[in-house]
Amino acid sequence: MSLAIEFLGFSPKAFKFLEGLTNNQNRVWFSEHRSEYEDFVREPMKHFTDALSENLTKKDVPLWGDPKRSLFRINRDARFSKAKHPYNMHASGLFTRTGDKHSPGVLYFRLDPLGSRCAAGYMQPEAHILKKLRQGILDNPKAWLSLEKSLKRKGYDLDYTYTLARIPRGFADVPKEIESAIKLKGWIIRKQLPRSIVCSKDLIKEVSSFATDMLPLLSFGWHALAKFSD
Repeated sequence: MSLAIEFLGFSPKAFKFLEGLTNNQNRVWFSEHRSEYEDFVREPMKHFTDALSENLTKKDVPLWGDPKRSLFRINRDARFSKAKHPYNMHASGLFTRTGDKHSPGVLYFRLDPLGSRCAAGYMQPEAHILKKLRQGILDNPKAWLSLEKSLKRKGYDLDYTYTLARIPRGFADVPKEIESAIKLKGWIIRKQLPRSIVCSKDLIKEVSSFATDMLPLLSFGWHALAKFSD
């Protein structure tokens, strides 16, 4: 008998709860609806995390999530934000090589009534990590350009929204064809997930397939981090 973890998708009631929370950003409402959060969002997110981790292992994708460490809290830390609403209006989690949210190179999943999605790459990396990622591109520009072309053939584009205006300090003689890549502040590729998929048994397959497609990008970064380690 198979012991595989089966996940049949999120209930539409998860979206109903998150929509209600969006319109009722107060602790009284949340307290009154906490059971809905636990039943339709928090517990299913844990189940999803376990099922996806198992599926990624089967596909030899070295990413996994821990329901206790990988999921973001619904409560927001608004101390340093202009937006003071106390709750996130979505649920999300990260999958990494260690199961820890702070490990570089991630797969991200977001359950969101305004548009669920998954994403992968190196999101807002710390300065010392970003420097090594850039060194990886500079060290092997042909491999980087080949990687980008391969991703494009599969329908994926890196997000070039967040870039520097100039070549970063410490990088000289950068070939013209990789200047834009060296200026990147992170490597991010996103994939939108229709609600029909999120609420079905096909969700695990869809996200696992995306993670498999993203493995060359993540591996390029892991190689750079290893090669240029302090």
